Amino acid sequence: MQSISSSHTAYRSSNAAADMSTLSSCLERFTRSEKLGSDQKLYCENCQDRQESLKQMSFKQLPLVLCLHIKRFEHSHIRRTSRKIDQYLQFPFSLDMNPYISSSVVRSRHGNRVLSFDDDETDALTEYEIFAVVTHSGMLESGHYVTFLRLYNQWYKCDDAWIMEVDEGTVRASQCYMIFYLQKTFYHKTSEDLSCSLLSPRRDTFLPIAGCC
Repeated sequence: MQSISSSHTAYRSSNAAADMSTLSSCLERFTRSEKLGSDQKLYCENCQDRQESLKQMSFKQLPLVLCLHIKRFEHSHIRRTSRKIDQYLQFPFSLDMNPYISSSVVRSRHGNRVLSFDDDETDALTEYEIFAVVTHSGMLESGHYVTFLRLYNQWYKCDDAWIMEVDEGTVRASQCYMIFYLQKTFYHKTSEDLSCSLLSPRRDTFLPIAGCC
């Protein structure tokens, strides 16, 4: 029923909803090996014949900002129907993408004896911290988007022109539509830089946060 994507779709079948209640289960399914059908055999140059093969998705490189898109709208061309998916998805505030990158996937299957990856040095940059969540409420035809933004370790709810403080529990309970993570090393550096910034002596009721709604 639900999926995530980073230019890809994490899972494709609505029958898998039972084990798709967490973000980690979505990522595990996304990187799970899949046996190709008999009509999709790949040609082997060694044996000069078509052989049954496995297909497996993974992340070759990770960005500074990781955006995960949750599949909230399902369209069936066979049934000619569309619907909104309201299933709750549990997501972590700290995320380690190391199990899902290409080098880790290959090593877990073949060990360290195969394939040297040029991007192995980036393995240390697989830990992320959440900084924003976009939610969608409403039906398929119409709805409303709200953004939760993390700033100075405080969460804010950005609802059109209204910005208010909320607690962590409110964010965790939200129906996430898009989740934004920042590499942990950069996140902590940014937090330190912000904490050193001078604040205006006048404390406004609403914070001037650009581009969060």
